[in-house]
Amino acid sequence: MGEKSSEIATAARKSWSVQSVATSASSAAAIDVSSAGILGLHCSAEIYFNFSQSSSAAVSTANDLKLGQGLTFMAVPKFTNQNSTYFHHQRVSSSDVTVRVVFC
Repeated sequence: MGEKSSEIATAARKSWSVQSVATSASSAAAIDVSSAGILGLHCSAEIYFNFSQSSSAAVSTANDLKLGQGLTFMAVPKFTNQNSTYFHHQRVSSSDVTVRVVFC
């Protein structure tokens, strides 16, 4: 069997950088998260989201994941041979959603 590895979350070499509040609306929006290793997100309601290398915001309401209301921490994927990573988001319901963002 192959070796298993796991990362243990510690405060060593981590930061806490509060970003401007984002609004998830009827059109997709993008946030450059290239400098973050982990995102702390607090959503006032459900949003669709994905990560990409492109700054052109695009969300598939049929295929992308949903993030529920409340507080979530997630790792930011790093793409091979790319320096940029963008978090794309769009509201699920008919009302805009407030998304509080912290880079960790």
